[in-house]
Amino acid sequence: MPSSCWMKWGAGTDPTEGTALAIALLKYLADQARLTVATTHYGELKALKYQDPRFENASVEFDEVSLSPTYRLLWGIPGRSNALSIARRLGLKAEILDQAASHMAVAAQADVNQVIVGLEAQRKEQEEKSRAAAGLLAQTEALHNEVSLKAEMLRERERELKLQQELAIQQAIATAKADIAKVIRQLQQGHATAQDAQQATEAVDAIATAHLPPRQAPPPAQPGFQPKVGDRVRIPSLGQTADVLTAPDDHHRLTVRFGLMKTTVNLADIESLQGEKAELPPKPKPQDTVPAAQAAPPAPAVRTSRNTVDLRGMRVAEAEAVLEEALATASGGLWVIHGHGTGKLRRGVQDYLKSHPQVQRFEAADQGDGGTGVTVVYL
Repeated sequence: MPSSCWMKWGAGTDPTEGTALAIALLKYLADQARLTVATTHYGELKALKYQDPRFENASVEFDEVSLSPTYRLLWGIPGRSNALSIARRLGLKAEILDQAASHMAVAAQADVNQVIVGLEAQRKEQEEKSRAAAGLLAQTEALHNEVSLKAEMLRERERELKLQQELAIQQAIATAKADIAKVIRQLQQGHATAQDAQQATEAVDAIATAHLPPRQAPPPAQPGFQPKVGDRVRIPSLGQTADVLTAPDDHHRLTVRFGLMKTTVNLADIESLQGEKAELPPKPKPQDTVPAAQAAPPAPAVRTSRNTVDLRGMRVAEAEAVLEEALATASGGLWVIHGHGTGKLRRGVQDYLKSHPQVQRFEAADQGDGGTGVTVVYL
């Protein structure tokens, strides 16, 4: 049996019998041959595909406007009979065409042609949808490329800004280092005094203020915080975060550590990481009279090295730590030398003394003992 078969069958035969013979022959060939190609005008053969999946239709597109084939192969669409429409376009009389139409096998032929018309409409609709989908895909690809390009531009801009910020920071650090080195050289050139150290400290503070970004104001402190051993607290006066090492004692003091440094601070000087102020126990009500034996001793008449602490040249935070140790070991009274300078150290020391539980009162020394450059503390 050959692998394919070309046939011309039913010429000069009654169309009904020819259709029956053609269907039978095609089904026989479908069982025996690998491939059969058949051309026909029989509508029943065009509908054979919809009855038996072994068959497939194909046709060459015909342009009814120009009355010529387009030579475009339409796979899955059978050809449609156009004899009457072509005759009408060629000018054949209408009554002849109408009579011809009345003699056609109306039922079968009309049904098949209707199926073919529907399939052609579906084909055109699918082609339009395919073109629309292709256009939408092209738009999507263009949009994707545009978004990708903008994203890359943003990433490049971000890298440039980061590089500019790093260069600005490095420049600010180099300038600050140069200014600090200048201050150090000025100290090294002459005999450094405590006042010179204080001025140098203030100069470094001014450099830091000029080159470091401003700190954001902390949120308003809320009372009610009770620090425990192991808690992390904030020391606003030092700008540090520290770990609590000991519980508050009877004088509301506790030991904390930040970095490698340990120091003793007052409860009033710390707050929680959320900005809560430590809750201080209520102060006892003052008694009407104080026995003479319990009255605070007067300030010492003579200032000695044991009852004197010199804070000149220190920052306020450093001075508070030194002053705290001096108050812990002092007896009777204490002479605190802070100097005049800008007055910042004096104000910081006196603010610290106001909240200290051991301090009864304090006042400036006599003019002969330093005047407002020295504060006498009564314990």
